[in-house]
Amino acid sequence: MNIFRLIQIFLRLRKSGIFYLFIDNFNPLVKPLTKPSNIEKNFKEALENLGPFFIKLGQLISTRTDLISLELAKELRNLTDNCEPIDFNYISDEINEGLGSRAKTVLENVAQKPVASASLAQVHRLKINDKDLVIKVQKPGLLNLIDKDIKALRLGIRFLRFIYKGYPRVNLDELLNSYEKIIKNELDFRIEAANAKKTFENFDGNELLYVPRIEDEFTTKRILVMEYIDGIPITDVKELKDYNLNLKKLSENGVKIFLKQVFTDNFFHADMHPGNIFAAKTDHENPYYFAVDYAICGSVTESNQILIAQMISCLVERDFFSLAQLFIYAEWVAENTKTEELESVLRAHCERLLDKPLAEILFGELLLSLFDAMKPFNLYLDQDLLLLVKTLIHIEGMGRQIYPELDFWSVSKPFIDNWINEKYSVKGLIRYLVAKKHILTYMILKKIEETKDQFSEDFGEK
Repeated sequence: MNIFRLIQIFLRLRKSGIFYLFIDNFNPLVKPLTKPSNIEKNFKEALENLGPFFIKLGQLISTRTDLISLELAKELRNLTDNCEPIDFNYISDEINEGLGSRAKTVLENVAQKPVASASLAQVHRLKINDKDLVIKVQKPGLLNLIDKDIKALRLGIRFLRFIYKGYPRVNLDELLNSYEKIIKNELDFRIEAANAKKTFENFDGNELLYVPRIEDEFTTKRILVMEYIDGIPITDVKELKDYNLNLKKLSENGVKIFLKQVFTDNFFHADMHPGNIFAAKTDHENPYYFAVDYAICGSVTESNQILIAQMISCLVERDFFSLAQLFIYAEWVAENTKTEELESVLRAHCERLLDKPLAEILFGELLLSLFDAMKPFNLYLDQDLLLLVKTLIHIEGMGRQIYPELDFWSVSKPFIDNWINEKYSVKGLIRYLVAKKHILTYMILKKIEETKDQFSEDFGEK
């Protein structure tokens, strides 16, 4: 069975011409005799036709600018997750199966016409006890379909090893495993609910972001019920203007949300595309956001936090030598990379972009240019870091759409400078050690006590 699905997948991908972008020599087994035009668009459409797993896989691959071209990444970011709605009978069956005795309350109060229908789930309005809610119900049979596709791809990876030797630092099995985990987590709405609650706590009392409340009573692995929010789609600039929102402040607040999530909370919404972000209609001079769909969230290691902060500082100061040292030390590139050689390549790729006024520089574009420059040095980034970059690109892109003069640098530089000074001062380190109940705290205090006791013995003070 796996082999038949693999053949179907392979034929669709081969027809798109995608292997022309990865395999240099001519191989009629994997390439059409004539190179197709619009390969990137063909590949995107092939993934959409192959079903939900491949749509999600393509969206995740779109972040891998360390492995694919900028053109392909840009095309994959256009992958649509909007689907034709399925019949409400399937939805009611899922509600009955998932909620048991609680299903009656939902089915008596749910609107049969969906608000949205995506590849994995369908969303309907719901009103219970005068509370405006939405219910997100997973489409039937998804897990079996996804498991079949994953098994077929595992088989395909075995065959691929014989014909393709590129990207020596990439283990395709591990890559598929990481994507399988992300996509299957997205199928467990309890994880999404937990992520939403954690983000709610992080922004409780904050005026930048509002997270809809989760209704635990009606939330299961395949059903999620949450507060309905009445916001303006962030792509509808005309409506944002009609409500007389301060667009400059709204766009800057989006950057502040990103910075707080990454550096203060170290827990960020990693799927902040326009369909998941809305602007509140109230408080025109201090506008804030609603964010939904917390299925994919990320965090980065503390070493990557400081690396990102230092990277921004190096770019602002055009210190390409330190930037090259940073990337080599972080093992983003091969360990035998020469600092001076990488410095020259980074300078060549980035200096033309940095010659613009800071307010005109797209930081996301600059990062993509950096990654493109480092590919010849066997660039490889971890998944959480790539999710962060994807989030940054979405936030900056949305901000510029709302307010074209958005200056990412003027918002982020003071925040990051203050974060570094606070966190890595002596007081900051002590606060960190105490807060984390770190073993180092015990060791330091123990050493102080031992030194004090020794001093008392030597000088006769007790």
